[in-house]
Amino acid sequence: MKAIDLKTIFLAGVFVYFLSPITIGLGFSANYFFLLFPIAFVISQSKIYFLPDDIRTIFIIYCLIFFAAALIQYSYWELLPRKLTSFLLFITIFSFAIIDLSQRMINAFKLAVIAYVTYLSLSSILELREIGIAGLGYQAKYEVGTQRYGFFYILSFWLIFFYQTYQPIFRLIKIPLLAITVIGLMLTFSRASVVGLIGSVLMFVMILLITQFKFTKKSIGTFFVYGTAVILLLGFTGLYEYLSIPIEYFTNRLFSSRWEDGTSNWDVLNPNSSEGYRIYLIMRILEYVANSPIYGSGFLGIWVILEDQIGSAHGQYNDMLFRTGFFGLLIYLFFLYKLGLYLYKNDMGLFLGYVGILVFGLFHETFKLSQGAFLFAFLVGMWAQSLRKDNNENRY
Repeated sequence: MKAIDLKTIFLAGVFVYFLSPITIGLGFSANYFFLLFPIAFVISQSKIYFLPDDIRTIFIIYCLIFFAAALIQYSYWELLPRKLTSFLLFITIFSFAIIDLSQRMINAFKLAVIAYVTYLSLSSILELREIGIAGLGYQAKYEVGTQRYGFFYILSFWLIFFYQTYQPIFRLIKIPLLAITVIGLMLTFSRASVVGLIGSVLMFVMILLITQFKFTKKSIGTFFVYGTAVILLLGFTGLYEYLSIPIEYFTNRLFSSRWEDGTSNWDVLNPNSSEGYRIYLIMRILEYVANSPIYGSGFLGIWVILEDQIGSAHGQYNDMLFRTGFFGLLIYLFFLYKLGLYLYKNDMGLFLGYVGILVFGLFHETFKLSQGAFLFAFLVGMWAQSLRKDNNENRY
């Protein structure tokens, strides 16, 4: 992402809108307007691309899972409209694979993620500035904390980190953007966000070790300058005040086995605790899928087995396991692996952000959410275009 022109900025604005939640009904937020983009492209270009072999096979398998479950699970026939809706929302992840994504679109997508996450971070900082974070303490979590966009902070961090430019002014802008993004991530008060970022950092270190990366004097100097600049920025602007409470919170809730009063921090046997409830849900999911291993619930959500008919699986992989069974989950993991392999070879910033998202997905939904579906669809579109390009080159 080296050049930013007016068309790129316009596209980025469109993509920011696709990332923004739209409230539907009783506080439910979703935004699937991103589907209009491939539709508009197909209409304007009068051209639609077929899904490449790997992606087409995965698409067909999930279609078979849906139709098999729709026919065989007669006890859910009355819920067929809900099943169909869930299935259609799921396959939106293939929507960008039928169009040709230009480099300008890819640049605009990255810019949109950075711009929107920066907006979210600044909004949290300004809100707490008005209220006073010192007086709130851990209650700040309920003022600005969120799980919905935690994984986007991780992606934005790595996109900024690996942003390439020859203009000194944009290199300097990276410093405050990195600082603001880290603060914003901490202010989510999401343990999954911190764990996801740590997981992506560990992957980065592993890549450096495996590839035998050699630090030159220039690279060491660059890391030193950026690190020092971020620390100075946090210290002299007073932004460090917004890190003290989150750091204390994560120290107690994530990196400590016991609270200050001596009680256990990890109450996995208590279904009323955060981690205990997740264990409870996993056991319920495994019990259900054991009786329907091939197609799970046929894309119905976990709410169908919960007493109050409300709730989520609290994990992207838990959700896929329940909706599509063991077989569907294995296909999904293969899908994620192939996409990750493509990103690793072509874009390190997107790859490390993707790794952080996968770690985050162990604890919360990611690609199931509308903004996550847009992210996944765009990445799949990039991969599909690469596969088509490889196929065309192999013909000659």
